[in-house]
Amino acid sequence: MNVIGNARYSLLIALFCLFITLSGCSFRGVLDDYPVSGVQITLDWTEVAEELPETMRVIFYPKDAEGRKVESYLPAVGGEVKVPPGNYAMIVYNYNTEVVCIDGDGSYETIRAYTEQCIGMNGGEDMVWSPDNLYVVALDDVEITKSETARVMKLKPERVVNNYSFDIKVSGVENISAVVCHVSGLNGGYYLGKRMCEPAEMPVCVETDCKNGLLWGYFSHFMLPKGVDTRIDNPMVLTIKIVKVDKQVQEVQVDIKDLVAPPIPDEGEETPSVPDEEIHIEVPVPDGQITVEVDKGEGGNGGIDGDVNDWDDETNVDIIV
Repeated sequence: MNVIGNARYSLLIALFCLFITLSGCSFRGVLDDYPVSGVQITLDWTEVAEELPETMRVIFYPKDAEGRKVESYLPAVGGEVKVPPGNYAMIVYNYNTEVVCIDGDGSYETIRAYTEQCIGMNGGEDMVWSPDNLYVVALDDVEITKSETARVMKLKPERVVNNYSFDIKVSGVENISAVVCHVSGLNGGYYLGKRMCEPAEMPVCVETDCKNGLLWGYFSHFMLPKGVDTRIDNPMVLTIKIVKVDKQVQEVQVDIKDLVAPPIPDEGEETPSVPDEEIHIEVPVPDGQITVEVDKGEGGNGGIDGDVNDWDDETNVDIIV
């Protein structure tokens, strides 16, 4: 290559580098002018939860027609989210739940928590799962302004699920093969933005266990924050179906509405807070216990070789799902 060729080549390289430099400056200028502000979210879990969730989902819903939805995932302690200036409604909830599902998250008014269906005894018991703990922050009006410094938002999640347990004395545990248990009349869904519960279309499944001659049950359902209750005035019935070793089914039903539904406070009274701990209820079964007997007849136990003699030794009794 001659001297003139080398000079032209060097000039082209220099012009190309200058173009890249100027383009980079221009692109950085576009980024600098892009209208986003930092929002530093700090979550206060004091008296809310001892075991913090792993991940929180944050959603900003624009209230302006030209706005856009912004969402991010943060650790339980919080973090920073970049949000364009504007007016928003805001939702924060724990994302890593095992049972709770979320749908309708396209808008603040429709985002809803629910649990899916499970199948009970012989496929004839339609139930939904009890929800695991769900913690929510819902803000109807949040204004984000253009700022070079991050806006600090200190938020306190509220638990919208109540957990219950009960124990019932059982006589004749050796006659039990399995137990199916559920509660009807509970809430089956929760609208995070509207702060509304909806009745479950199916009974809520109750997990069962047996320890030292006691039938234990564990269930949960959605509740409004701070114990406010807006459910329809219907009974809440605990149904226990005991499958005996002779294949017969023994059923016990008890209305537990007074044990589960907190009273609605009168005007001017302080709204009771939702307790974080599990609530133990005393189920008023007839005679204070469930007696399980079988008609042995000529076949002794009806030809069924079910054996639950170890039930009193803290062996779990499976719920058929």
